Amino acid sequence: MTTCEQLRERLEAAGVENALQEARWMTELARRENADDTALTARLDEWTRRRIVGEPFQYVVGSVEFYNIELAVGPGVLIPRPETELLVERSLHLLAETPSGTEVLDLCTGSGAIPLALAHERSDLAYIGIDLSPEALAWAERNRAVLKPPQCQFLCGDLFTPLGTPRPRFQLITANPPYVSPDEYRCLPSEVKDFEPRLALEADDDGMALEKRIADEARSHLHPGGWLLLEIGESQGARLAEHLQSLGYQEVAILKDLAGRDRIAQAQWRPLTSNL
Repeated sequence: MTTCEQLRERLEAAGVENALQEARWMTELARRENADDTALTARLDEWTRRRIVGEPFQYVVGSVEFYNIELAVGPGVLIPRPETELLVERSLHLLAETPSGTEVLDLCTGSGAIPLALAHERSDLAYIGIDLSPEALAWAERNRAVLKPPQCQFLCGDLFTPLGTPRPRFQLITANPPYVSPDEYRCLPSEVKDFEPRLALEADDDGMALEKRIADEARSHLHPGGWLLLEIGESQGARLAEHLQSLGYQEVAILKDLAGRDRIAQAQWRPLTSNL
């Protein structure tokens, strides 16, 4: 039977960073399947071959832990990152005093990570996740079927379009949109660039095209006093803050991640007129 040490040696020889920890994780996850030794060895050999050619670890094992839940992920969907947990944490803070039934919208939802993590903590609220990619939404639906949040649905389409008319309004709109510029995309590690969907990563206008669209269109979908939270690139904070202010948002703030980099744009919609 393949041992954890043998896995480590193969991964290390292929230049995989953190080879020992990944070997341990693979062994632990494979053993959960309660397979016999032959099947266990075959599974570990398959996972190791895929990892050696650069496929992301989360794709290989088929899941990722994210803010107290486990999500299924694979080809066609962005892998949720620890940085996005900060957006969930901030969302929960903003939702702390909201009553049951309050509606939350998540754009560019991917695997459903944000609304499903929020639903795990606040199951009394209602969530909608929207994504342009049917492949990504297939993973979101799979995760919804496993986690069974009481009030959560996923829609396919371009940002707010699937909501139709009359335009519904939300107390909180969140998004982890594509925010990598074309120049940055060309420099991404092959593990990201060659496997994860480009649609979920790259955006025009120096990576800010989708952020600006969301900020503009969200105004007609937020209740007065509602909040917009966007995950952003580390060099975009000042420019996006200026853009949000120019659109009439109040309480604009750029929040930093644990490494001290700009990561979350927060803004409140308090319209001075009823035009939007």
